[in-house]
Amino acid sequence: MKKSDIKEYMIVEIGYEDGRYLVMGNSIVDDELMEFSLDDFDEDLIHKKEKPYSISKVYEPVKLPLPLELNIEKIFKEQNPKLLWKRKPTLLSKAVLSRMKKSEVQKYVTNLVYPCVIVE
Repeated sequence: MKKSDIKEYMIVEIGYEDGRYLVMGNSIVDDELMEFSLDDFDEDLIHKKEKPYSISKVYEPVKLPLPLELNIEKIFKEQNPKLLWKRKPTLLSKAVLSRMKKSEVQKYVTNLVYPCVIVE
Protein backbone atom coordinates (compact mmCIF):
# COMPACT_ATOMS: atom_id res chain seq x y z
CA MET A 1 0.00 0.00 0.00
CA LYS A 2 1.23 3.45 -0.88
CA LYS A 3 0.20 6.89 0.31
CA SER A 4 -1.24 7.53 -3.14
CA ASP A 5 -3.66 4.60 -2.51
CA ILE A 6 -5.16 6.26 0.59
CA LYS A 7 -8.74 7.40 0.04
CA GLU A 8 -11.19 9.60 1.92
CA TYR A 9 -12.89 7.93 4.93
CA MET A 10 -10.46 5.03 5.15
CA ILE A 11 -9.56 4.07 8.69
CA VAL A 12 -5.86 3.81 9.45
CA GLU A 13 -3.96 2.63 12.52
CA ILE A 14 -0.76 4.13 13.81
CA GLY A 15 1.74 1.43 14.81
CA TYR A 16 3.08 2.90 18.05
CA GLU A 17 -0.24 3.18 19.83
CA ASP A 18 -2.57 1.11 17.63
CA GLY A 19 -4.85 4.17 17.62
CA ARG A 20 -7.44 4.38 14.86
CA TYR A 21 -7.79 7.49 12.74
CA LEU A 22 -10.12 8.52 9.94
CA VAL A 23 -8.80 9.93 6.67
CA MET A 24 -10.48 13.26 5.96
CA GLY A 25 -9.05 15.25 3.08
CA ASN A 26 -5.28 15.48 3.54
CA SER A 27 -5.52 14.67 7.26
CA ILE A 28 -5.99 11.66 9.47
CA VAL A 29 -8.02 12.60 12.54
CA ASP A 30 -9.09 11.03 15.81
CA ASP A 31 -12.39 11.57 17.66
CA GLU A 32 -11.21 14.93 19.04
CA LEU A 33 -10.05 16.02 15.56
CA MET A 34 -6.41 15.81 16.65
CA GLU A 35 -4.65 15.17 13.41
CA PHE A 36 -1.66 14.16 11.38
CA SER A 37 -1.23 15.55 7.90
CA LEU A 38 -0.74 12.99 5.15
CA ASP A 39 2.17 15.22 4.11
CA ASP A 40 3.93 13.99 7.30
CA PHE A 41 4.18 10.51 5.72
CA ASP A 42 6.32 9.30 2.85
CA GLU A 43 4.93 7.20 0.01
CA ASP A 44 5.50 4.00 2.10
CA LEU A 45 3.30 5.41 4.90
CA ILE A 46 6.31 5.97 7.17
CA HIS A 47 6.18 9.12 9.28
CA LYS A 48 8.99 11.38 8.07
CA LYS A 49 10.06 12.64 11.53
CA GLU A 50 8.63 10.16 14.07
CA LYS A 51 8.97 6.65 12.64
CA PRO A 52 7.06 4.96 15.51
CA TYR A 53 3.99 6.95 14.37
CA SER A 54 3.99 5.36 10.93
CA ILE A 55 0.78 3.90 9.57
CA SER A 56 0.59 0.18 10.34
CA LYS A 57 -2.86 -0.82 9.02
CA VAL A 58 -5.28 0.51 6.42
CA TYR A 59 -8.98 -0.41 6.27
CA GLU A 60 -11.52 0.17 3.51
CA PRO A 61 -13.50 3.44 3.54
CA VAL A 62 -16.47 3.73 5.91
CA LYS A 63 -19.72 5.66 5.62
CA LEU A 64 -20.06 8.50 8.08
CA PRO A 65 -23.38 8.57 9.98
CA LEU A 66 -25.49 11.72 9.90
CA PRO A 67 -25.71 13.75 11.95
CA LEU A 68 -21.95 13.40 12.23
CA GLU A 69 -20.78 12.10 15.58
CA LEU A 70 -17.13 11.25 15.20
CA ASN A 71 -16.66 8.08 17.22
CA ILE A 72 -14.19 6.06 15.19
CA GLU A 73 -14.34 2.96 17.41
CA LYS A 74 -18.15 2.88 17.18
CA ILE A 75 -18.06 3.37 13.40
CA PHE A 76 -15.39 0.66 13.15
CA LYS A 77 -17.42 -1.78 15.26
CA GLU A 78 -20.70 -1.16 13.42
CA GLN A 79 -19.32 -1.22 9.87
CA ASN A 80 -16.49 -3.72 10.38
CA PRO A 81 -14.37 -2.42 7.46
CA LYS A 82 -12.17 -4.92 5.66
CA LEU A 83 -8.45 -4.78 6.39
CA LEU A 84 -6.74 -3.83 3.13
CA TRP A 85 -3.12 -3.68 4.24
CA LYS A 86 -0.98 -4.49 7.26
CA ARG A 87 2.67 -3.50 7.71
CA LYS A 88 5.09 -6.37 8.25
CA PRO A 89 6.67 -6.14 11.71
CA THR A 90 10.17 -4.77 12.19
CA LEU A 91 12.35 -7.48 13.71
CA LEU A 92 14.30 -6.59 16.86
CA SER A 93 17.17 -8.84 17.84
CA LYS A 94 17.40 -9.59 21.58
CA ALA A 95 21.13 -10.17 21.18
CA VAL A 96 21.70 -6.78 19.53
CA LEU A 97 19.58 -4.99 22.13
CA SER A 98 21.38 -6.69 25.02
CA ARG A 99 24.75 -5.36 23.80
CA MET A 100 23.54 -1.75 23.72
CA LYS A 101 23.69 0.83 26.49
CA LYS A 102 20.33 2.02 27.79
CA SER A 103 20.70 5.37 26.03
CA GLU A 104 21.53 3.60 22.76
CA VAL A 105 18.48 1.35 23.07
CA GLN A 106 16.19 4.35 23.56
CA LYS A 107 17.62 6.11 20.52
CA TYR A 108 17.44 2.90 18.47
CA VAL A 109 13.82 2.18 19.42
CA THR A 110 12.66 5.73 18.66
CA ASN A 111 13.84 5.25 15.07
CA LEU A 112 11.93 2.01 14.46
CA VAL A 113 8.83 1.62 12.37
CA TYR A 114 6.15 -0.13 14.45
CA PRO A 115 4.89 -2.79 14.91
CA CYS A 116 8.00 -4.57 16.21
CA VAL A 117 8.67 -8.19 17.09
CA ILE A 118 11.55 -9.24 19.34
CA VAL A 119 13.44 -12.25 18.03
CA GLU A 120 16.35 -14.26 19.45
